Amino acid sequence: MFGLKHKFPKHSGAIFAMSFLFTLVFAVVSPVFPLYIKSLVKSDTLVGLVVSLSSIEWIIFTVAMGFVLKKLRRAKVTAISLAGFALCYAVLPHITLWWEFLIVDLFRSMFAAGATVTMGLFVRDVAGKKNLGKVEGLYYTLINIGWLGGPVLGGFVAGIYSIKATFSLAAIFAATTLFILLVNNVKERQSTIQTNEHFFTKVKEYFKTRNLLIIYLIAIGLASWWAVLYTYVPLFVTEHGFSEATVGITLALFTIPLIMFDFMAGSLADKYGYRRFLASAFLIMSILLMVAAFTQNVYLFIGLIVIGCLGAAFIEPLHEAYFFHAVSKKEEVRFYPVFRTGYEAGYLIAPLIFSGIMFVSHGNYNALFLVAALMMLFFCIMAVFLRKIKNKGETNIIIETSQKEVN
Repeated sequence: MFGLKHKFPKHSGAIFAMSFLFTLVFAVVSPVFPLYIKSLVKSDTLVGLVVSLSSIEWIIFTVAMGFVLKKLRRAKVTAISLAGFALCYAVLPHITLWWEFLIVDLFRSMFAAGATVTMGLFVRDVAGKKNLGKVEGLYYTLINIGWLGGPVLGGFVAGIYSIKATFSLAAIFAATTLFILLVNNVKERQSTIQTNEHFFTKVKEYFKTRNLLIIYLIAIGLASWWAVLYTYVPLFVTEHGFSEATVGITLALFTIPLIMFDFMAGSLADKYGYRRFLASAFLIMSILLMVAAFTQNVYLFIGLIVIGCLGAAFIEPLHEAYFFHAVSKKEEVRFYPVFRTGYEAGYLIAPLIFSGIMFVSHGNYNALFLVAALMMLFFCIMAVFLRKIKNKGETNIIIETSQKEVN
């Protein structure tokens, strides 16, 4: 039922390897990054504000990618972004003041946004219209294996050595990703964007389409879920005595449902459609997060969130696959930077809301989780209004060793 037969273009293995290692850069620092920010700003509320500021930077730089890709080849943009990304993580261990961190994080956001957009387009080159769900599911299964091992590795490195040692490890992963790109001479199957269209014209055209607007909101919803898990859950569990290593294990547990169901979700959506799975997934997340908000046992809380990640396992591959289904091949590069800002908008909006809740409730995490549950319910309702996508048929995946590339 979920078999893979599809013709992969040349360098697909390198693209997936790059995606995996790029994921590890974020994954190894995930259990300690909120704690590191808190050590600089001295407040849980301010941690959320710093994350929101970083998201604003990501949105700006993601938008800028539309202009950059008019002038430069995707591979060149990726190489510059990865080199800068590695350098930023190499500098972070030497930062001791909050304003120094904000400067480095500005550049980190710029390079991360560049690499995220271009690698997303590289992965899209691997898939055809008929197998988008399966290939996106395969891709997210792979990177979630990184999110399973990365937080554990980062937590133990922080526990044995220091939090700053994890930044050095992240720099190594980013540099290795760059090495794979250069050695394999990975290039896009599509040429640089040839258009003089103003970005805000693209934004206007994007949001005039109901389906694209709703899938943008769904991207915000998914980012809001991860903002809770990867920004506030580490702070919450450390208040219950968890060490950095235990935080890493906790975050790793959240990826287990994604590894188990990401590919299955893509296969089922290709066969039965997207809307019902997206709406049901947000409903599951809302219910379990609402129950978790009222539990007093931290281990039961973690268990409920792990089960809630079953919903995220369906949303993660499907929302991006739905976007590619909803636009033509010509519109993909035109609208993809706009679509990508939805994820960053979620990381901007959600931490601002959650920081406000923490401030008003005097640090009450139960109130924060309850508001997050209500947000998931809102996104569930939005998903119901998506238009159905026609069944694209059975997909087969076979690895191909050679294919003409764009020079």
